[in-house]
Amino acid sequence: MKISVIVTNWNGLKLLKKFLEEVIRNSPEAQEIILADDASTDKSLIYVKKLQKKYPKLIILTHKKNIGFSRNSNQAAKKATGDFLVFLNNDIKPHLGYIKNSLVHFKDPKVIGVGFSEVEHENYGSIYWKNGYIQLRPGYSEKTHISAWISGGSSIVRKDYFLKLGGFDNIYEPFYFEDFDFGFRAWKSGYKLLWEPTSLVEHKHESTTSKFSRRFLIYVKERNHLLSVLRNITDQKLLFENKIFSFLRVLSGPNYLKIIRAAKKQIKKYPAPIYINQFSDLDIIKLFEQ
Repeated sequence: MKISVIVTNWNGLKLLKKFLEEVIRNSPEAQEIILADDASTDKSLIYVKKLQKKYPKLIILTHKKNIGFSRNSNQAAKKATGDFLVFLNNDIKPHLGYIKNSLVHFKDPKVIGVGFSEVEHENYGSIYWKNGYIQLRPGYSEKTHISAWISGGSSIVRKDYFLKLGGFDNIYEPFYFEDFDFGFRAWKSGYKLLWEPTSLVEHKHESTTSKFSRRFLIYVKERNHLLSVLRNITDQKLLFENKIFSFLRVLSGPNYLKIIRAAKKQIKKYPAPIYINQFSDLDIIKLFEQ
């Protein structure tokens, strides 16, 4: 069993100085630590190249131009040599044992991935359907629990399963909802996702998104929330509800028409999502009813 840790980065020199050595020291199970750099223009690569002299298992992957979170993660996944991939944002500080405590769950061949527990935000991913949309909410448990999705910056997955489902869907670029989308497609394909409370990490929330304007972030989040329905839901009743409530949102705020047009434009640009149709939308939503 070989494990690759993938740390995604874009102009995160300050974060790398804070956390990258912690990642290396607290990931003794990993045979390689991959810094997946997305064409940083700060001195990230200079710093990491110096760090390589101290830690030979540190590997650098980079691009000539910025390609976004999902493409960066997917390309690193393809080049990783591990059977299991640990995805970490560059603002994550893992605790010792976070990998070890998650590996036991992969004895179940249906388990495709395990989400880590973020200190002070110890919750699994839960969903419900309301007002024509898939709604996301935190779920709480003291024990291992199924999870609707696992964070793209704080989880471990089987490499072969991840690639089989096409990895993170690039339609959501530059970010938001790609990890939820992967989770929903995994459940739909008959696989399982778990959350492990003893696999502890600290998320410092100093991520790449802070570099963008609030207006842009709201726009992308709204567009991708709608895309998460249009890409994943096939139940005709639920889709009809989505149309009704989307229309009501346009009436209450005409700017939502821009969101609808942007989502449809994205759908035309990208290929269909990859999944194996094993479970219905309602089957998955019912798993998380409280």
